[in-house]
Amino acid sequence: MIFIDSSVLYNALVKTELTPLAEKVFEEKEAKITSDIVVDEVWFVLMKREGGSVGKVRKLLQKDEEFRTKAVEYLAGILAFLNAYGVVVVRDSHNWAKTSTFLRRYGLLPHDARILATAIEYGCERLATLDDDFKIAGDVVEIVP
Repeated sequence: MIFIDSSVLYNALVKTELTPLAEKVFEEKEAKITSDIVVDEVWFVLMKREGGSVGKVRKLLQKDEEFRTKAVEYLAGILAFLNAYGVVVVRDSHNWAKTSTFLRRYGLLPHDARILATAIEYGCERLATLDDDFKIAGDVVEIVP
């Protein structure tokens, strides 16, 4: 099974120079999962792409009905895309000991450490990411592409 990280999901949704790599991951026949954190991260990045800084996004969400509607549409689009490729969205690990171990051992940011813990917890042999920070964790899960 393969865990889909936010970098792969984002580049599959938004055309970039990394899109071909992301598309290959989604075309694989292997079972795929992702997690709530990944959906949340991509959703927020899409809102920032549209609205600008965190402060601007906050103001737009508070004052602009059209932006709120677009934000909800972004989430619907993410979920529809994952559903179309048969990617199951799972709950993130609540094993804080494992998460903190991965943070300490590999120097991962908290969300990345939790993503790695979630992938391991659900039995993923591979983690699909375009984030170089995960390369150091190749001893516990195969990093692709």
